[in-house]
Amino acid sequence: MIQQFITKKDVMSAFSHAMNLISPEVENHHEKVAYLAFRLAEIMGINARWRQLVIYGALLHDIGGVLRRGNVSLTDLERNARETALKGAVVLRSFPVTLPLSEIVSQSQTPWSYLKGLRKENTVPQQIGQIIHLADAVTLLLDKNKPVLNQVRSVKELIFREGKNEFSPKVLSAFETLCSREYVWLDVLYRPQLFLDLDSDNRDISLDEMVKLTEFMSRVVDFRSPFTAMHSAGVAATAAALAKRAGMSEDECRQIRIAGYLHDIGKLKIPNEILEKPGKLTDEEFHIMKEHAYFTWLILKDVKGFEQITAWAAFHHEKLNGTGYPFHLLQDELPLGSRIMAVADIFSALTEDRPYRKSMEKEKVMDILTGDARRGLISSGIVEYLISNYDEINQLRAYESKAASRKYRESLEQTETVS
Repeated sequence: MIQQFITKKDVMSAFSHAMNLISPEVENHHEKVAYLAFRLAEIMGINARWRQLVIYGALLHDIGGVLRRGNVSLTDLERNARETALKGAVVLRSFPVTLPLSEIVSQSQTPWSYLKGLRKENTVPQQIGQIIHLADAVTLLLDKNKPVLNQVRSVKELIFREGKNEFSPKVLSAFETLCSREYVWLDVLYRPQLFLDLDSDNRDISLDEMVKLTEFMSRVVDFRSPFTAMHSAGVAATAAALAKRAGMSEDECRQIRIAGYLHDIGKLKIPNEILEKPGKLTDEEFHIMKEHAYFTWLILKDVKGFEQITAWAAFHHEKLNGTGYPFHLLQDELPLGSRIMAVADIFSALTEDRPYRKSMEKEKVMDILTGDARRGLISSGIVEYLISNYDEINQLRAYESKAASRKYRESLEQTETVS
């Protein structure tokens, strides 16, 4: 029997929260586009099923820029909007769970002047792409520091004066109708998360589906740096293997795999120059790095059904003696899953190449793990499980890590051909 787990809406809420960490400039931009695009689709009579894809496509339309290395700004995203959309579509095609969105995202920055020259210029993905394109442009024109209703006329005039080559007559007609609805403009600036209430998809997601979806979410973090491209996959595989040997149920093993995929999602807040620094971090840089576990907790804590996963994912840097971070929890406050995640994270980090060192040999890894256990930092029982099954678990970790690294390289190669 497949266990129903959480709703799709809760997942999208967590994902949009994660996207907001990338840059203060990007914060809430994609939620605003999603809300405005939904309202345009509603006016155009797009059916409920496709309106769901309008929301998800709007949230992900800049994913090709978010996944690139370095810091992200709206200026950079919009300057390379068409390229960003095409690169995002390549990445979305790499995962079955996001495949339906790839064509929509690929069309989300395509000018109408190009589409109307095609033999089939009115497919549903193209219509949705046009809707997202217009919603994106309008959102960028709004100044959050000025009364929004005072901006409607100038935004409308600019869109109709400059946008006839960019947007289809159908989308422009819907936009004209939307301009007279004051509540929509007020919602865009002051209630951008409202798009979640408009999504009619209350379908439960099973644990198996959630594993696949969180694998994609983990790549949003890992793809931003070649040095972390394999890390979450390795932690997830190691944690699941340790959980099985510790006697956890099959459902718990799936959940800890999800926690492994998501444990570093808070690193979206950390600048790449710190993530990829080849030398030792300064005290100031290390304090910034320590924030990521807190932000993992912040992103996941309100997802219904994720209570256990949140603890397992967010507490992976806590120590049994209270010297970990950021919550300084003690042994009795750390559930088994969190103890497993702590060991899995250290093990994966030691056996991977990092900017400042090569992967370590088996004997060195075991010495470090047993030393940490002896000092009361991590669970000696979990370390014993790992050492007793070292070669088998390391083989599983290496397989998953290499598969993730291969997918990362393939995505880079494919996106580099986009221009």
